[in-house]
Amino acid sequence: MMKSVKSRQGKPKKSLLDLLKRRLFLTVGLLIFGLILSLFVGLFATLNQYNLGEQKVAIHGDLNGILSSMIDQETGLRGYIATNDPAFLAPYNAGRPAYLSSLQQLKDATNGSDFGNTHLQLNQVEIRAEDWYNNYAQVQIQEMQVDNLAGPRSNSANATGKALFDGFRNSMTSLQQIADNELSAMQARTNTIDTSIALVAILLTIGAVVGLWRAVAGFANQLRGQLTILQDTTTQLGEGNFNVRVGNLSYAELNQLGQNFNGMASALRRQQNMLKERDVLESVLQLNTTLASSLDLQALAHDFLNKALSLLDLQLAALYQYDAGTIQLSLLAAEGMRQDELQQEFQIGEGNVGRAALNRESLLISEPTSDEVGTFKARTVLGVVLPASIYQLPLIAGNELLGVLVVGSLYPMQEKARNVLNVVSSSLSAAMGNIRAFQRIQEQAEELEVRSQQQEGANTELRRQRDTLTLLNSALEEANEARSQFLSTMSHELRTPLTAIIGFSQIMLRDIEKAKFNPRQKTNVERILKNGQHLLALINDVLDLAKIESGRMDVTASDVDIKGLIASVMEEMQSLATERGLQFKKVVEERATHLETDEMKLRQILLNLISNALKFTPQGEITITASYLSASENESDRIAIAVKDTGIGIPQEIQERIFEAFYQADNSNTRKYGGTGLGLSIVRQFTALLGGKLEIESEEGAGSTFTIILPVHPRSQHSGQSNLRLFPGQLEVLSTDDGTNRTGKMPANADGPSITGQLRSLPASSKESENQEGSEQEKFLVLAVDDNLDVLQLIQSALENTEYSVVQVRNPLRVVELARRLHPYAVTLDVMMPHVNGWQILHQLKANPETASIPVIMLTVVSESSTAFVLGADDYLLKPVEGKTLLKKLQKLYSA
Repeated sequence: MMKSVKSRQGKPKKSLLDLLKRRLFLTVGLLIFGLILSLFVGLFATLNQYNLGEQKVAIHGDLNGILSSMIDQETGLRGYIATNDPAFLAPYNAGRPAYLSSLQQLKDATNGSDFGNTHLQLNQVEIRAEDWYNNYAQVQIQEMQVDNLAGPRSNSANATGKALFDGFRNSMTSLQQIADNELSAMQARTNTIDTSIALVAILLTIGAVVGLWRAVAGFANQLRGQLTILQDTTTQLGEGNFNVRVGNLSYAELNQLGQNFNGMASALRRQQNMLKERDVLESVLQLNTTLASSLDLQALAHDFLNKALSLLDLQLAALYQYDAGTIQLSLLAAEGMRQDELQQEFQIGEGNVGRAALNRESLLISEPTSDEVGTFKARTVLGVVLPASIYQLPLIAGNELLGVLVVGSLYPMQEKARNVLNVVSSSLSAAMGNIRAFQRIQEQAEELEVRSQQQEGANTELRRQRDTLTLLNSALEEANEARSQFLSTMSHELRTPLTAIIGFSQIMLRDIEKAKFNPRQKTNVERILKNGQHLLALINDVLDLAKIESGRMDVTASDVDIKGLIASVMEEMQSLATERGLQFKKVVEERATHLETDEMKLRQILLNLISNALKFTPQGEITITASYLSASENESDRIAIAVKDTGIGIPQEIQERIFEAFYQADNSNTRKYGGTGLGLSIVRQFTALLGGKLEIESEEGAGSTFTIILPVHPRSQHSGQSNLRLFPGQLEVLSTDDGTNRTGKMPANADGPSITGQLRSLPASSKESENQEGSEQEKFLVLAVDDNLDVLQLIQSALENTEYSVVQVRNPLRVVELARRLHPYAVTLDVMMPHVNGWQILHQLKANPETASIPVIMLTVVSESSTAFVLGADDYLLKPVEGKTLLKKLQKLYSA
């Protein structure tokens, strides 16, 4: 038990406030006296200075009056002598009284001990003035009055007057200097007196201030002694000594404060004794109850720390939470300290907190140093206090570290507190684990809710986008339909005149010997034919790309002889290779001889690849190879056809772009290689359409290899799809999975009714027609139907000098009637014509029993062969058609 602190002053004295009032009264009175004295000193000095100033002004005025009046007399006298005019004596006569008056005033002002020298010198001035007045001025006036003008005006008289007046002036100058000196001496004496009086006043004031300071200092010392007693007592109380008491103090007020403190200490001691009597299990129960009070970890931590401090007689507590993600201990809650002043984070192993977490063992530090305490300090009314003991307790649930509990006491920590904390730490760990699990579940629920809302928003947005895409798709379909219609129309409008150009050029070349063209004319016709064919090929390429993009390109699969196809293509391109001095090579494996695909499209692919190789190979050779690729895990059997050249090669950076439509590797105005940039684009599109893929290997300067890899058998998913699409206004025919053909709608018009029902292709029988017709001319009559006269002329020219005769029909509305009446050997029929199209005419011909057996050859620019065959056409030719080709088709009909 600590001993009580006794009073050093004995029993209480008077009131502290009365003592303070009395001492302040004395010191304030002394200050007021000093201020009044200073005021009187200032007034005296001011008055003294004023009187001295007035005296200076008066003396200087009298001196100036004496000198001025004497000068007036001398000036008036000279004027009178010079002019003999009595009027000039006015200044003389007025100056004399003024002189005497100023002289007397100056004598009165300098009559004293302070002006002894001035008074003596004034007598000298008076003597000189009287000498000039009596011995010169009066004598000259008398001489002038008796008309003795020569005497006063003589040089000797003037010299005498000047000497006497100069003597007066010199004496006057000395008088002024002496007077100024004595006035300065008086000013110095006055200043000395004023300074002395002011110093006395300052000393008195300083004395009053010193007295006040000593009074206040004495009072403060006495008060400090009393407060020291209170401070020592409260310090011991803060250290846990509840038996300390304050003795009787010197002043009544402080003594009453001490007694109140004693009462508080007694109450605290009683409360401490009551807390010590509680059982450890009761403390644990209360803390466990607190841990079950909330699912908010932050609130629970504060409640638990508050409860622990009150139950266990502790003053400081902090709870650090472990984060496995950052491998750090972060401050969660603190009590007894400002949370922002504590270290917010600890690394595992850092400081005592980190060491407790690392070792997973409790750590007690008794009488810690400032380094060991760190930021765990308590703030009291008397300042910052270091804890006497600190206890770090790791919180562990199973093998999982949850945090560290840190408690501190300003006194040695009792064993009871540590035991309670050890027991309750498991409950605290379990509570923290449960809250973490609850928070994770809650976060997951909130996240699910947010995701659900986001999903709903996404669904709404998708619905909006779907609606927008539906509108856009509709617009695109309309635009695509318009483009298809445009391409169909333009193909007809462009290819029809091209057909005429090519056809007539061929006719001219065929009849060149008869026409007797010279070589230049023959060359010109050949150029016309070549450029027409080139333009037609370009139009075909553009239309092919458009069909592929719009999904209108059909694939007609058949068994293709690869070896024969490659040989045919090489033969077709041989002339161009020979012209360029290049060699063709062909390598076909035994297993790679047959392929089920669209022969025409594969042929177009090979022609484009070989044409591209010829264009960019200045010398060397071109090799076409076909190899068999066995089935793999993800792919069926395939055949790879490669076209390899020894040309200029393709830079790596543009290898992907060369398959873009209209792309040119050299886009300059002076590019060396021509072309439209459509060939490779069509190759890639056709390859994808056939279910294959296209690969390229190229090195700049070392040539290129283009490889198309196609499945041996087409995928079954293509079967059953619609393979027939017609232009607007045409008959719509759909092929179904069971192989039957069904008709759709055909708009009714004047030239052909709307029909429905089942159609099938009827085989043409030229022999049956032959039996029905009696004459040879009717047997070989060809009904040529086209709205373009040039095309009809070309057909006419192609069949000249043959066994066929041609009937030209430009009006499609008359075709059925003429066919029924003439019953021709065959009909050549265009598709795109005014009023009624070729599909409708073909349907009408095949639907009429009288004309159903007449063979029909479609001769058009529209690439819709499947439509033609479904509707019953016997053959299909694309414009322009050479005469030999048409003749072969007619002969084929005869042999059928």
